[in-house]
Amino acid sequence: MNLPLFHEHVGSEISMSPLIDCVFLLLIFFLVSSMTKVKSKEIPVDLPSSTAAVKLRPSDKQSVIGLDSEGSFYWNGQPCTTNFLLEQLRGLCISDPGRRIRIDMDRNTPFGRFAEVMDACQFYNLSNIGISANEQISPGQ
Repeated sequence: MNLPLFHEHVGSEISMSPLIDCVFLLLIFFLVSSMTKVKSKEIPVDLPSSTAAVKLRPSDKQSVIGLDSEGSFYWNGQPCTTNFLLEQLRGLCISDPGRRIRIDMDRNTPFGRFAEVMDACQFYNLSNIGISANEQISPGQ
């Protein structure tokens, strides 16, 4: 019987392929998660100026209603109809009645359109409403 005097030691190998896959997956995860910051829900409106405007941090936890100078409605930056806007407000009333609503209104918007939005919000008992305005700088500053 022949027994080997020296045991051939087979070194353990570390496969780099799964490690590289994990690194790429982490890289993709961090790239995608950094891109999902606050989404811009802006519409092209000429906001009125205000000396009492309070700056609030942008948030994804708010809904934006826009009114342009012709009186057209926008919901979160997308043009919409009156019925669609009412459906969205009704959905908010059911799912999240305390959600913050920001109204971006052009300074030349007919006041009647603004009154329609406020009436709808009141009808659906939505009271956390803010109106967007540009900060006006006082002459002494």
